[in-house]
Amino acid sequence: MKPCPQQRCFPFSAIARLPNLSDAWRLSQETIERLQRALLCEPLSDHLACVAISGSLGRMEYHAASDLDLLIVVDDRQTTVSDETAKTTFDDAWQRIDAAGLDASPPKPGGVFSQCVSWRALTDTAVRGVVNEDVTTFGQRMQLLLDAQPVLHHQSFVDLQAELLNWYVETRVSDLFEETGPFGWLRQDVQRYWRSIWSRAYWLHADDVAKSAEINVKLRSSRAAIIAAFLKAIDAAEHAAGETSVVIAALQRQLTTTPLERLTAGLSASQASELLDSYQTVWHFLASRNSTDSSLPRQIRDALRTLRTCLPDSVTE
Repeated sequence: MKPCPQQRCFPFSAIARLPNLSDAWRLSQETIERLQRALLCEPLSDHLACVAISGSLGRMEYHAASDLDLLIVVDDRQTTVSDETAKTTFDDAWQRIDAAGLDASPPKPGGVFSQCVSWRALTDTAVRGVVNEDVTTFGQRMQLLLDAQPVLHHQSFVDLQAELLNWYVETRVSDLFEETGPFGWLRQDVQRYWRSIWSRAYWLHADDVAKSAEINVKLRSSRAAIIAAFLKAIDAAEHAAGETSVVIAALQRQLTTTPLERLTAGLSASQASELLDSYQTVWHFLASRNSTDSSLPRQIRDALRTLRTCLPDSVTE
């Protein structure tokens, strides 16, 4: 398995001059190291399966205004973990982060990062195809696949991700209609997730013009890139052909790279440079913007337009 992004150097130095993204990669590595030290300062709960990072830190795009998006997974496959125990595990992790002086606040209640992740809930076969399953569980499952990487207990994270991909395998219908590969349902579920957050973004923070603008710029840049990169990874894995286990292994190898690495793979140097330059322009705008500024400069509109042309129509339309 390829090393995690946190264990590698900035991968785009030979393609383009990208000082902002290069600095963000370095800051991400430093932040992950500090996070690991903070969490390991004392023995961890026996129920803890792994801790993963998502969001900008998981993508190696961290900056001073970034949230710290943690997925704290408990292993409740064989033993029930009570809500109280899960909350204690969650609170303990965040207390360690606070004590270490990491400039991060616990997530607000109600989101996918606001509580421990249940391994059992993520892989419950009874909710396959249930579109109104618990929205937090659905969101956590998506985050663990789309842009997460492990911080603690790497092998447990790999095992969980493999189990999630096996959970998403569907061949009964796809074989009947001679569709390619075992991940037709996974592809549709990712699109369902994407359309849901896109629809929600039109009305999220509708009473705060500046925050709404920020959310919708993120949607059309980093969020769109995440989805496009994951769908591209599915295509690449399925083209590897072979048994389902081979396809799953191929997809997991893809997921050890960042979304930008997947998107630029196979592009010419000029195409990759154009995509990365536009992405950096938007990244810098979001990292340095005034939180009360609702304006959208022409250069950002142009950069978003360029990104749109670089991504598949299934993601941008």
